[in-house]
Amino acid sequence: MNIENTINWLERLQTQGAHGIYGWFYRISLLDHFQREIKIQNSLKDELNSKKEFFNLKIAYYHVVLSKILGLDNLPEIGKWILKYQNRDGGFGIIRSDIESTYYALSSLNCINPNLIRKKESIVIFAQRCQTADGGFSFVPDIYPPYIEQCYAGVRIHEILGKTDDLNKDKLIEFVKNLQNSNGGFRRSKYMGISELEYTYKALYILKSISYL
Repeated sequence: MNIENTINWLERLQTQGAHGIYGWFYRISLLDHFQREIKIQNSLKDELNSKKEFFNLKIAYYHVVLSKILGLDNLPEIGKWILKYQNRDGGFGIIRSDIESTYYALSSLNCINPNLIRKKESIVIFAQRCQTADGGFSFVPDIYPPYIEQCYAGVRIHEILGKTDDLNKDKLIEFVKNLQNSNGGFRRSKYMGISELEYTYKALYILKSISYL
């Protein structure tokens, strides 16, 4: 693998148009990871810095990471917006709490200032209510089936809060292992599905996090 070619390609992309917040998130995050110079127009910085409300908590997370990397000053305002969507059950969500919105909210607040994370015990209880009998995590409590994306969110929530010992690790390990296909990759559901890089990454991350790998 020629990593330098990959980085050069990323740097060249800076002179081309972006494809929304997702494109900028991955582009800038990777360049920052490899400690390369980030070149973006001041107009984009101004646009990012002016954002204080978002369509959902996932997009807010992308903005938090970019604002942190670029040294923008809108992080306190984003933090206030995120905290508006912490619900009485401890979880986060625009309409109701769900496991993925809760993960993105916690990741954002942890990036801005970990002291902004409130009701930690309630958050843990909400996440545990999303864990199903077979060890996976569902999008919201009391629904089925669980998927690998929600399992990843559940584990990351426990990591951020320092509560990984509270996970039902044995059942979670078995659930994730059962997602592996014959080609070695992982699918998102225990019932059926093709192997995908995203699902494989999240499955391996979970197994590594809970000390199975």
